[in-house]
Amino acid sequence: MAGMSTQAPTARDTGFVRRVLVLFTLLCLPALAAAAAEEPVAAAAISPLSPVHSPPHSLDKAIYQRIQRAELVARVKISSVHRLIDSALSEPGMSAILGYVYTGVAENVWKGKPGDLVAFRLTLKDCERKLKRGAQYLIFAESDTLGRLQLADCDAAIEEADAATLLAQLNQFYQG
Repeated sequence: MAGMSTQAPTARDTGFVRRVLVLFTLLCLPALAAAAAEEPVAAAAISPLSPVHSPPHSLDKAIYQRIQRAELVARVKISSVHRLIDSALSEPGMSAILGYVYTGVAENVWKGKPGDLVAFRLTLKDCERKLKRGAQYLIFAESDTLGRLQLADCDAAIEEADAATLLAQLNQFYQG
């Protein structure tokens, strides 16, 4: 065996091998687990937090994708509405409103940190409709670049009267 080195592997080589094995395990483990259970991958249990699975039959695909993107899915009763002012565009006697900051009480939380008070933003660029103080909404809030909760569009806030079927589907989806 001419030309082969008999040196022991270095710590650097061992670390590289470990990283490759961990990466391989993480990539292949779901497929191996499904094969070991002798079930097709599509029949595996769907986690509500996993973005790679297809939606269950009880949820519309668009709603399922909205849940996956959301940081918070909750039924909220709006207690206060505050203007979001753009001071750069405002002039004396005239305020440029970018949108609104809503605060409310989270009555049900399906995804996200449970808590009583919720604050989120909705810009007029994303939705020209103003939410009503005292009304209840099912919201799908995402985090912006600064970590604040915001709604992506008008469809991310559904009045409770219009959300009865969806609320039942969410209860079924999260309770299994």
